[in-house]
Amino acid sequence: MNEVRKFTPEEREALVRRAWYSHDARWFAAVAFEHGIEAANRANRRALRAATAGEMRAVARANGVEKTDDLGEFLTLFEAAAAVFVPGSMMEYTVERTGDRSYDVSFQRCFVHENIVKAGIAGQYECAVFDRVAGWHDAAGLPLAEDPPALPCALAQGQECRRTMTVQ
Repeated sequence: MNEVRKFTPEEREALVRRAWYSHDARWFAAVAFEHGIEAANRANRRALRAATAGEMRAVARANGVEKTDDLGEFLTLFEAAAAVFVPGSMMEYTVERTGDRSYDVSFQRCFVHENIVKAGIAGQYECAVFDRVAGWHDAAGLPLAEDPPALPCALAQGQECRRTMTVQ
């Protein structure tokens, strides 16, 4: 090999994202091995919520938003954050506003679901996807009325993955 290939920005982004999610999966597996699946689920949900608050702070700051108490503005930031951190190549979802302070999120395809099935832990894994959404709410200054409950992956159980998110 005489010359190293230069990656496009999109290819670099995909490589970085893949490396991060690979690290995340290995971290989860290591915690589960050392401390049990219940501890791994708790730590994963807590860590993801904290880390994703940073995602939303960065997206909001880049859009000139410090804090929002408007659900419409939050949903615009939601779409911007999702495009960066969980693009269509990884997740297929819909967001539907259902009221002044509520909306439904429904996942038709989810990379987390696909990976927990491959890892053989779908029956024991507690979904942390909605903890990401909660972290985004925390960072935007529009907290949820209730924390997402610890539930198994709905898609892995052959159920619809839909939750209503209500802000305080």
